[in-house]
Amino acid sequence: MNKTVITILFLSAVITLSAQDITGSWGGSLEVQNRKLRLVFHIEMNDTVLTTKMDSPDQAAFGLPTTRTSFKDHKLEIVATGLGLYYNGTLVNDTIRGTLNQGGIPFPLLLMHEEGPQFHRPQTPVTPLPYISEEVTIITDKKEIRSLAGTLTLPDSAGTFPAVVLIAGSGPNDRDETLFGHKPFLVISDFLTRNGFAVLRYDKRGVGASTGDYSKATIQHFAEDAHAAVDYLKQRREIDPQHIGLLGHSEGGIIAPMVAATDNEIGFIVMMAGPGTRGVEVVLDQNDNSLRQQGIEPETIEKIQKFNRELFESLLEWNGSESDRTALRDRLSFLWEQLPLLIKLKVEKEPYIRSQYNGMITPGYRSFLALDPVLCIGKVTCPVFAINGENDTQVPAEKNLTAIKKALERGGNYQGVTKSYPGLNHLFQESTTGQMNEYATTEQTISPEVLTDILNWMKKQIE
Repeated sequence: MNKTVITILFLSAVITLSAQDITGSWGGSLEVQNRKLRLVFHIEMNDTVLTTKMDSPDQAAFGLPTTRTSFKDHKLEIVATGLGLYYNGTLVNDTIRGTLNQGGIPFPLLLMHEEGPQFHRPQTPVTPLPYISEEVTIITDKKEIRSLAGTLTLPDSAGTFPAVVLIAGSGPNDRDETLFGHKPFLVISDFLTRNGFAVLRYDKRGVGASTGDYSKATIQHFAEDAHAAVDYLKQRREIDPQHIGLLGHSEGGIIAPMVAATDNEIGFIVMMAGPGTRGVEVVLDQNDNSLRQQGIEPETIEKIQKFNRELFESLLEWNGSESDRTALRDRLSFLWEQLPLLIKLKVEKEPYIRSQYNGMITPGYRSFLALDPVLCIGKVTCPVFAINGENDTQVPAEKNLTAIKKALERGGNYQGVTKSYPGLNHLFQESTTGQMNEYATTEQTISPEVLTDILNWMKKQIE
Protein backbone atom coordinates (compact mmCIF):
# COMPACT_ATOMS: atom_id res chain seq x y z
CA MET A 1 0.00 0.00 0.00
CA ASN A 2 1.79 3.07 -1.16
CA LYS A 3 -0.38 6.18 -1.12
CA THR A 4 2.49 8.66 -1.04
CA VAL A 5 1.82 11.68 -3.25
CA ILE A 6 4.36 14.24 -2.10
CA THR A 7 6.70 13.66 -5.07
CA ILE A 8 6.32 12.29 -8.57
CA LEU A 9 8.89 9.54 -8.36
CA PHE A 10 6.93 6.76 -10.01
CA LEU A 11 5.81 7.21 -13.60
CA SER A 12 3.37 4.32 -13.44
CA ALA A 13 2.20 2.97 -16.77
CA VAL A 14 -0.18 0.18 -17.53
CA ILE A 15 -0.19 -2.38 -20.23
CA THR A 16 -2.55 -4.88 -21.85
CA LEU A 17 -2.16 -6.81 -25.06
CA SER A 18 -3.11 -6.88 -28.66
CA ALA A 19 -1.96 -9.57 -31.10
CA GLN A 20 1.67 -8.97 -32.03
CA ASP A 21 4.46 -10.30 -29.80
CA ILE A 22 6.15 -7.51 -27.86
CA THR A 23 7.14 -9.44 -24.76
CA GLY A 24 10.46 -8.75 -23.13
CA SER A 25 12.16 -5.73 -21.56
CA TRP A 26 12.24 -2.29 -23.19
CA GLY A 27 14.38 0.50 -21.79
CA GLY A 28 15.19 4.10 -22.55
CA SER A 29 16.04 7.45 -20.94
CA LEU A 30 14.02 10.64 -20.54
CA GLU A 31 15.75 14.01 -20.63
CA VAL A 32 14.24 16.03 -17.75
CA GLN A 33 15.83 19.41 -16.97
CA ASN A 34 19.25 18.31 -18.27
CA ARG A 35 18.99 15.14 -16.21
CA LYS A 36 18.57 11.63 -17.54
CA LEU A 37 15.87 9.45 -16.01
CA ARG A 38 15.99 5.82 -17.08
CA LEU A 39 12.78 3.81 -17.51
CA VAL A 40 12.39 0.11 -18.25
CA PHE A 41 9.18 -1.75 -19.13
CA HIS A 42 9.09 -5.53 -18.57
CA ILE A 43 6.31 -7.11 -20.64
CA GLU A 44 5.18 -10.70 -20.10
CA MET A 45 2.41 -12.85 -21.54
CA ASN A 46 0.07 -14.37 -18.97
CA ASP A 47 -2.44 -16.62 -20.73
CA THR A 48 -3.89 -14.28 -23.37
CA VAL A 49 -3.10 -11.03 -21.57
CA LEU A 50 0.09 -9.00 -21.50
CA THR A 51 1.18 -7.81 -18.09
CA THR A 52 3.92 -5.28 -17.51
CA LYS A 53 6.04 -4.03 -14.64
CA MET A 54 8.05 -0.84 -14.85
CA ASP A 55 11.37 0.15 -13.31
CA SER A 56 12.76 3.62 -12.66
CA PRO A 57 16.29 2.58 -11.61
CA ASP A 58 17.56 6.12 -10.99
CA GLN A 59 14.86 6.50 -8.35
CA ALA A 60 15.37 3.02 -6.86
CA ALA A 61 11.85 2.05 -7.95
CA PHE A 62 11.44 -1.45 -9.36
CA GLY A 63 8.54 -3.67 -10.37
CA LEU A 64 5.95 -0.89 -10.43
CA PRO A 65 2.58 -2.36 -11.45
CA THR A 66 0.88 -1.34 -14.69
CA THR A 67 -2.67 -1.67 -15.92
CA ARG A 68 -3.45 -1.14 -19.57
CA THR A 69 -1.96 -0.88 -23.11
CA SER A 70 -2.63 -1.50 -26.77
CA PHE A 71 -0.26 -2.87 -29.40
CA LYS A 72 -1.41 -3.20 -32.98
CA ASP A 73 0.17 -2.79 -36.39
CA HIS A 74 3.54 -2.03 -34.78
CA LYS A 75 1.95 0.80 -32.77
CA LEU A 76 2.42 0.77 -28.99
CA GLU A 77 0.24 2.94 -26.78
CA ILE A 78 0.66 3.03 -22.99
CA VAL A 79 -1.80 5.00 -20.91
CA ALA A 80 -1.89 5.83 -17.20
CA THR A 81 -4.93 8.05 -16.93
CA GLY A 82 -4.66 8.74 -13.21
CA LEU A 83 -1.16 10.17 -13.62
CA GLY A 84 -1.81 11.96 -16.89
CA LEU A 85 0.74 9.73 -18.61
CA TYR A 86 0.60 8.62 -22.24
CA TYR A 87 3.22 6.90 -24.38
CA ASN A 88 2.83 6.48 -28.13
CA GLY A 89 5.52 4.74 -30.16
CA THR A 90 6.20 2.71 -33.28
CA LEU A 91 8.11 -0.57 -33.24
CA VAL A 92 10.82 -0.89 -35.89
CA ASN A 93 13.10 -3.91 -35.58
CA ASP A 94 14.33 -3.85 -31.97
CA THR A 95 13.46 -0.25 -31.10
CA ILE A 96 10.30 1.68 -30.28
CA ARG A 97 10.50 5.35 -31.22
CA GLY A 98 7.89 7.53 -29.56
CA THR A 99 6.88 10.20 -27.06
CA LEU A 100 6.02 10.00 -23.37
CA ASN A 101 3.54 12.69 -22.38
CA GLN A 102 3.06 13.40 -18.68
CA GLY A 103 1.03 16.27 -17.37
CA GLY A 104 0.73 17.65 -20.86
CA ILE A 105 4.51 17.87 -21.33
CA PRO A 106 5.96 15.70 -24.16
CA PHE A 107 9.29 13.92 -23.73
CA PRO A 108 10.91 11.96 -26.58
CA LEU A 109 11.51 8.38 -25.42
CA LEU A 110 13.29 5.76 -27.50
CA LEU A 111 12.88 2.25 -26.10
CA MET A 112 15.32 -0.50 -26.98
CA HIS A 113 14.94 -4.22 -26.44
CA GLU A 114 17.19 -5.48 -23.66
CA GLU A 115 17.67 -8.30 -21.21
CA GLY A 116 15.13 -8.24 -18.40
CA PRO A 117 15.96 -8.54 -14.71
CA GLN A 118 16.96 -12.02 -13.56
CA PHE A 119 15.11 -12.41 -10.28
CA HIS A 120 15.93 -15.36 -8.06
CA ARG A 121 12.83 -16.15 -6.02
CA PRO A 122 13.44 -19.54 -4.38
CA GLN A 123 10.09 -19.61 -2.53
CA THR A 124 8.02 -19.46 -5.72
CA PRO A 125 6.54 -22.95 -6.20
CA VAL A 126 7.29 -24.89 -9.35
CA THR A 127 5.27 -27.59 -11.05
CA PRO A 128 4.30 -30.34 -10.63
CA LEU A 129 2.27 -29.32 -7.59
CA PRO A 130 1.00 -31.87 -5.05
CA TYR A 131 -2.52 -30.45 -5.08
CA ILE A 132 -5.32 -29.37 -7.44
CA SER A 133 -5.04 -25.93 -9.06
CA GLU A 134 -8.14 -24.82 -10.97
CA GLU A 135 -8.78 -21.68 -13.00
CA VAL A 136 -12.16 -20.30 -11.96
CA THR A 137 -14.56 -17.50 -12.91
CA ILE A 138 -16.45 -15.68 -10.17
CA ILE A 139 -19.68 -14.26 -11.57
CA THR A 140 -20.88 -11.10 -9.83
CA ASP A 141 -24.26 -9.40 -9.77
CA LYS A 142 -22.77 -5.94 -10.34
CA LYS A 143 -23.38 -4.22 -13.67
CA GLU A 144 -19.95 -2.53 -13.67
CA ILE A 145 -18.12 -5.85 -13.35
CA ARG A 146 -19.35 -9.14 -14.79
CA SER A 147 -16.73 -11.51 -13.44
CA LEU A 148 -13.48 -11.96 -11.57
CA ALA A 149 -10.88 -14.44 -12.78
CA GLY A 150 -9.02 -16.44 -10.20
CA THR A 151 -7.32 -19.63 -9.13
CA LEU A 152 -8.71 -22.09 -6.60
CA THR A 153 -6.24 -24.53 -5.07
CA LEU A 154 -7.52 -27.64 -3.28
CA PRO A 155 -5.82 -30.47 -1.39
CA ASP A 156 -5.68 -33.55 -3.61
CA SER A 157 -7.85 -35.74 -1.40
CA ALA A 158 -11.47 -36.55 -0.72
CA GLY A 159 -13.67 -34.57 1.61
CA THR A 160 -14.48 -30.92 2.29
CA PHE A 161 -11.90 -28.36 3.26
CA PRO A 162 -11.65 -25.13 5.22
CA ALA A 163 -10.98 -22.24 2.87
CA VAL A 164 -9.54 -18.77 2.76
CA VAL A 165 -9.92 -15.92 0.26
CA LEU A 166 -6.79 -13.84 -0.39
CA ILE A 167 -7.37 -10.08 -0.80
CA ALA A 168 -4.58 -8.05 -2.40
CA GLY A 169 -3.32 -4.62 -1.40
CA SER A 170 -3.67 -1.30 -3.22
CA GLY A 171 -2.79 -0.98 -6.86
CA PRO A 172 -3.77 -3.01 -9.93
CA ASN A 173 -2.64 -6.32 -8.47
CA ASP A 174 -2.96 -9.69 -10.13
CA ARG A 175 -4.01 -12.82 -8.24
CA ASP A 176 -0.44 -13.51 -7.08
CA GLU A 177 0.08 -9.90 -5.89
CA THR A 178 3.18 -9.91 -8.12
CA LEU A 179 5.80 -7.32 -7.19
CA PHE A 180 9.49 -7.16 -8.09
CA GLY A 181 9.39 -10.76 -9.27
CA HIS A 182 7.90 -11.84 -5.94
CA LYS A 183 4.54 -13.62 -5.90
CA PRO A 184 3.54 -13.53 -2.23
CA PHE A 185 -0.04 -14.73 -2.72
CA LEU A 186 1.17 -17.70 -4.78
CA VAL A 187 3.63 -18.57 -1.99
CA ILE A 188 0.93 -18.23 0.68
CA SER A 189 -1.58 -20.22 -1.36
CA ASP A 190 0.93 -22.98 -1.99
CA PHE A 191 1.90 -23.24 1.68
CA LEU A 192 -1.67 -23.29 3.00
CA THR A 193 -2.95 -25.75 0.40
CA ARG A 194 -0.11 -28.17 1.10
CA ASN A 195 -1.32 -28.05 4.70
CA GLY A 196 -5.01 -28.77 4.15
CA PHE A 197 -6.66 -25.46 3.22
CA ALA A 198 -8.45 -24.54 0.01
CA VAL A 199 -7.33 -21.09 -1.18
CA LEU A 200 -9.00 -18.72 -3.63
CA ARG A 201 -7.02 -15.81 -5.09
CA TYR A 202 -8.16 -13.57 -7.94
CA ASP A 203 -7.16 -10.71 -10.26
CA LYS A 204 -8.53 -7.38 -9.12
CA ARG A 205 -11.28 -5.85 -11.26
CA GLY A 206 -9.87 -4.53 -14.53
CA VAL A 207 -6.63 -6.48 -14.07
CA GLY A 208 -5.51 -9.66 -15.83
CA ALA A 209 -8.53 -11.67 -16.93
CA SER A 210 -11.03 -9.91 -14.62
CA THR A 211 -13.57 -7.53 -16.12
CA GLY A 212 -14.38 -4.01 -14.91
CA ASP A 213 -12.45 -0.75 -14.75
CA TYR A 214 -9.82 -0.52 -12.04
CA SER A 215 -9.45 3.25 -12.42
CA LYS A 216 -13.07 3.83 -11.36
CA ALA A 217 -13.08 1.44 -8.40
CA THR A 218 -13.28 2.44 -4.73
CA ILE A 219 -12.30 0.46 -1.67
CA GLN A 220 -16.01 -0.32 -1.22
CA HIS A 221 -16.03 -1.92 -4.68
CA PHE A 222 -13.07 -4.10 -3.73
CA ALA A 223 -14.96 -5.20 -0.60
CA GLU A 224 -17.90 -6.20 -2.81
CA ASP A 225 -15.53 -8.25 -4.97
CA ALA A 226 -14.12 -10.05 -1.93
CA HIS A 227 -17.66 -10.82 -0.81
CA ALA A 228 -18.40 -12.27 -4.25
CA ALA A 229 -15.37 -14.54 -3.84
CA VAL A 230 -16.75 -15.80 -0.51
CA ASP A 231 -20.16 -16.45 -2.08
CA TYR A 232 -18.45 -18.43 -4.84
CA LEU A 233 -16.70 -20.67 -2.31
CA LYS A 234 -19.99 -21.36 -0.55
CA GLN A 235 -21.27 -22.90 -3.79
CA ARG A 236 -18.38 -25.34 -4.14
CA ARG A 237 -19.03 -28.85 -2.82
CA GLU A 238 -15.37 -29.23 -1.81
CA ILE A 239 -15.59 -26.32 0.65
CA ASP A 240 -16.74 -26.45 4.26
CA PRO A 241 -19.06 -23.40 4.40
CA GLN A 242 -18.66 -23.18 8.19
CA HIS A 243 -14.95 -22.50 7.89
CA ILE A 244 -14.37 -19.82 5.25
CA GLY A 245 -11.95 -17.09 6.22
CA LEU A 246 -10.29 -14.03 4.71
CA LEU A 247 -6.63 -13.08 4.47
CA GLY A 248 -5.85 -9.55 3.31
CA HIS A 249 -2.56 -7.78 2.85
CA SER A 250 -2.05 -4.01 3.23
CA GLU A 251 -5.22 -2.34 1.85
CA GLY A 252 -6.62 -5.87 1.58
CA GLY A 253 -6.02 -6.10 5.33
CA ILE A 254 -8.76 -3.55 5.96
CA ILE A 255 -11.04 -4.91 3.23
CA ALA A 256 -11.17 -8.21 5.15
CA PRO A 257 -12.86 -6.68 8.25
CA MET A 258 -15.07 -4.57 5.97
CA VAL A 259 -16.47 -7.83 4.61
CA ALA A 260 -16.58 -9.62 7.97
CA ALA A 261 -18.41 -6.69 9.56
CA THR A 262 -21.37 -7.32 7.25
CA ASP A 263 -21.21 -11.14 7.11
CA ASN A 264 -21.32 -13.04 10.40
CA GLU A 265 -20.69 -16.30 8.56
CA ILE A 266 -17.02 -15.38 7.99
CA GLY A 267 -15.06 -17.82 10.16
CA PHE A 268 -11.87 -15.80 10.74
CA ILE A 269 -9.73 -13.06 9.24
CA VAL A 270 -6.00 -12.49 8.95
CA MET A 271 -4.85 -8.87 8.59
CA MET A 272 -1.34 -8.66 7.17
CA ALA A 273 -0.05 -5.08 7.53
CA GLY A 274 -3.63 -3.82 7.50
CA PRO A 275 -4.27 -0.23 8.64
CA GLY A 276 -5.99 0.49 11.93
CA THR A 277 -5.81 4.27 11.59
CA ARG A 278 -7.68 6.60 9.25
CA GLY A 279 -6.68 6.65 5.61
CA VAL A 280 -5.53 10.26 5.95
CA GLU A 281 -3.18 9.21 8.77
CA VAL A 282 -1.73 6.33 6.75
CA VAL A 283 -0.93 8.63 3.82
CA LEU A 284 0.60 11.25 6.12
CA ASP A 285 2.81 8.58 7.71
CA GLN A 286 3.98 7.47 4.26
CA ASN A 287 4.69 11.05 3.22
CA ASP A 288 6.64 11.64 6.42
CA ASN A 289 8.80 8.58 5.73
CA SER A 290 9.36 9.66 2.12
CA LEU A 291 10.43 13.17 3.09
CA ARG A 292 12.81 11.92 5.76
CA GLN A 293 14.38 9.49 3.33
CA GLN A 294 15.03 12.40 0.97
CA GLY A 295 16.91 14.24 3.69
CA ILE A 296 14.41 17.07 4.11
CA GLU A 297 14.89 19.22 7.21
CA PRO A 298 12.50 18.44 10.12
CA GLU A 299 11.06 21.96 10.23
CA THR A 300 10.32 21.80 6.50
CA ILE A 301 8.66 18.40 6.92
CA GLU A 302 6.48 19.76 9.69
CA LYS A 303 5.34 22.67 7.51
CA ILE A 304 4.63 20.46 4.50
CA GLN A 305 2.80 17.85 6.56
CA LYS A 306 0.56 20.48 8.15
CA PHE A 307 -0.45 21.65 4.70
CA ASN A 308 -0.84 18.06 3.48
CA ARG A 309 -3.28 17.31 6.27
CA GLU A 310 -5.42 20.29 5.29
CA LEU A 311 -5.26 19.24 1.64
CA PHE A 312 -6.24 15.63 2.35
CA GLU A 313 -9.08 16.64 4.63
CA SER A 314 -10.41 18.93 1.90
CA LEU A 315 -10.56 15.97 -0.48
CA LEU A 316 -13.03 14.27 1.87
CA GLU A 317 -15.57 16.95 0.87
CA TRP A 318 -14.72 16.78 -2.85
CA ASN A 319 -17.70 16.75 -5.20
CA GLY A 320 -15.98 17.58 -8.49
CA SER A 321 -17.42 21.06 -8.88
CA GLU A 322 -15.46 23.72 -10.70
CA SER A 323 -14.78 25.50 -7.41
CA ASP A 324 -13.42 22.23 -5.95
CA ARG A 325 -11.15 21.75 -8.95
CA THR A 326 -9.86 25.30 -8.81
CA ALA A 327 -9.26 25.10 -5.05
CA LEU A 328 -7.30 21.84 -5.39
CA ARG A 329 -5.08 23.26 -8.13
CA ASP A 330 -4.45 26.35 -6.00
CA ARG A 331 -3.52 24.20 -3.00
CA LEU A 332 -1.13 22.12 -5.08
CA SER A 333 0.43 25.27 -6.50
CA PHE A 334 0.97 26.58 -2.99
CA LEU A 335 2.41 23.22 -1.92
CA TRP A 336 4.86 23.33 -4.82
CA GLU A 337 6.19 26.66 -3.53
CA GLN A 338 6.87 25.10 -0.13
CA LEU A 339 8.87 22.17 -1.49
CA PRO A 340 12.66 22.11 -1.11
CA LEU A 341 14.78 22.72 -4.19
CA LEU A 342 15.82 19.04 -4.10
CA ILE A 343 12.28 18.02 -4.99
CA LYS A 344 11.62 20.89 -7.41
CA LEU A 345 14.60 19.86 -9.52
CA LYS A 346 12.96 16.49 -10.23
CA VAL A 347 9.95 17.85 -12.12
CA GLU A 348 8.59 21.18 -13.31
CA LYS A 349 5.73 22.88 -11.51
CA GLU A 350 2.92 22.36 -14.03
CA PRO A 351 3.59 18.65 -14.63
CA TYR A 352 3.81 18.21 -10.86
CA ILE A 353 0.45 19.87 -10.28
CA ARG A 354 -1.26 17.93 -13.08
CA SER A 355 0.10 14.59 -11.93
CA GLN A 356 -0.75 15.14 -8.26
CA TYR A 357 -4.18 16.49 -9.18
CA ASN A 358 -5.03 13.54 -11.43
CA GLY A 359 -3.93 11.03 -8.80
CA MET A 360 -5.80 12.69 -5.94
CA ILE A 361 -9.19 12.93 -7.61
CA THR A 362 -9.42 9.22 -8.47
CA PRO A 363 -12.27 7.40 -6.70
CA GLY A 364 -9.88 4.85 -5.21
CA TYR A 365 -7.59 7.43 -3.65
CA ARG A 366 -10.37 9.53 -2.18
CA SER A 367 -12.21 6.48 -0.83
CA PHE A 368 -9.05 5.38 0.95
CA LEU A 369 -8.51 8.81 2.50
CA ALA A 370 -12.08 8.73 3.82
CA LEU A 371 -11.64 5.29 5.36
CA ASP A 372 -11.92 4.96 9.15
CA PRO A 373 -10.98 1.33 9.93
CA VAL A 374 -12.25 1.34 13.51
CA LEU A 375 -15.83 1.66 12.28
CA CYS A 376 -15.73 -1.75 10.59
CA ILE A 377 -13.18 -3.46 12.86
CA GLY A 378 -15.41 -2.69 15.83
CA LYS A 379 -18.24 -4.67 14.18
CA VAL A 380 -16.20 -7.82 13.53
CA THR A 381 -17.25 -10.74 15.72
CA CYS A 382 -15.03 -13.54 14.38
CA PRO A 383 -11.42 -14.29 15.46
CA VAL A 384 -8.81 -11.88 14.07
CA PHE A 385 -5.07 -12.36 13.61
CA ALA A 386 -3.47 -8.94 12.93
CA ILE A 387 0.25 -8.95 12.16
CA ASN A 388 2.87 -6.50 10.97
CA GLY A 389 6.60 -6.11 10.51
CA GLU A 390 8.40 -3.69 12.78
CA ASN A 391 10.33 -2.34 9.79
CA ASP A 392 7.13 -1.54 7.87
CA THR A 393 7.51 1.98 6.42
CA GLN A 394 4.08 1.99 4.74
CA VAL A 395 1.79 0.94 7.60
CA PRO A 396 3.71 1.52 10.87
CA ALA A 397 3.37 -1.57 13.05
CA GLU A 398 2.89 -0.38 16.63
CA LYS A 399 0.56 2.48 15.78
CA ASN A 400 -1.77 0.41 13.62
CA LEU A 401 -1.73 -2.86 15.58
CA THR A 402 -2.61 -0.92 18.75
CA ALA A 403 -5.52 0.77 16.98
CA ILE A 404 -6.79 -2.59 15.67
CA LYS A 405 -6.62 -4.22 19.10
CA LYS A 406 -8.47 -1.33 20.76
CA ALA A 407 -11.17 -1.26 18.07
CA LEU A 408 -11.86 -4.98 18.49
CA GLU A 409 -12.10 -4.73 22.27
CA ARG A 410 -14.34 -1.66 22.14
CA GLY A 411 -16.65 -3.73 19.98
CA GLY A 412 -16.63 -6.55 22.52
CA ASN A 413 -14.46 -8.89 20.45
CA TYR A 414 -11.71 -10.41 22.59
CA GLN A 415 -10.75 -12.99 19.98
CA GLY A 416 -8.18 -10.69 18.43
CA VAL A 417 -4.49 -11.59 18.42
CA THR A 418 -1.84 -9.11 17.31
CA LYS A 419 1.83 -9.78 16.64
CA SER A 420 4.71 -7.68 15.36
CA TYR A 421 7.84 -9.15 13.81
CA PRO A 422 11.26 -7.55 14.39
CA GLY A 423 13.18 -6.90 11.19
CA LEU A 424 10.32 -7.59 8.78
CA ASN A 425 9.08 -5.03 6.25
CA HIS A 426 5.68 -4.30 4.70
CA LEU A 427 5.92 -7.47 2.58
CA PHE A 428 6.99 -9.52 5.62
CA GLN A 429 10.47 -9.99 4.24
CA GLU A 430 13.56 -9.95 6.44
CA SER A 431 14.98 -6.46 5.95
CA THR A 432 17.52 -3.91 7.12
CA THR A 433 15.69 -0.60 6.72
CA GLY A 434 12.23 -1.62 5.55
CA GLN A 435 12.37 0.91 2.71
CA MET A 436 10.77 0.00 -0.62
CA ASN A 437 14.07 -0.27 -2.47
CA GLU A 438 14.81 -3.43 -0.47
CA TYR A 439 11.72 -5.23 -1.78
CA ALA A 440 13.38 -6.07 -5.08
CA THR A 441 16.87 -6.86 -3.81
CA THR A 442 15.96 -9.58 -1.31
CA GLU A 443 15.40 -13.11 -2.55
CA GLN A 444 12.95 -13.89 0.24
CA THR A 445 9.29 -13.44 -0.71
CA ILE A 446 7.86 -13.90 2.79
CA SER A 447 9.28 -14.96 6.13
CA PRO A 448 8.79 -18.69 6.83
CA GLU A 449 8.00 -17.78 10.44
CA VAL A 450 5.05 -15.70 9.28
CA LEU A 451 3.75 -18.50 7.05
CA THR A 452 3.93 -20.97 9.94
CA ASP A 453 2.25 -18.58 12.38
CA ILE A 454 -0.63 -17.92 9.97
CA LEU A 455 -1.13 -21.64 9.36
CA ASN A 456 -1.05 -22.57 13.06
CA TRP A 457 -3.44 -19.78 14.00
CA MET A 458 -5.87 -20.72 11.20
CA LYS A 459 -5.80 -24.37 12.26
CA LYS A 460 -6.93 -23.36 15.75
CA GLN A 461 -9.94 -21.58 14.28
CA ILE A 462 -11.29 -24.74 12.64
CA GLU A 463 -10.79 -27.12 15.57
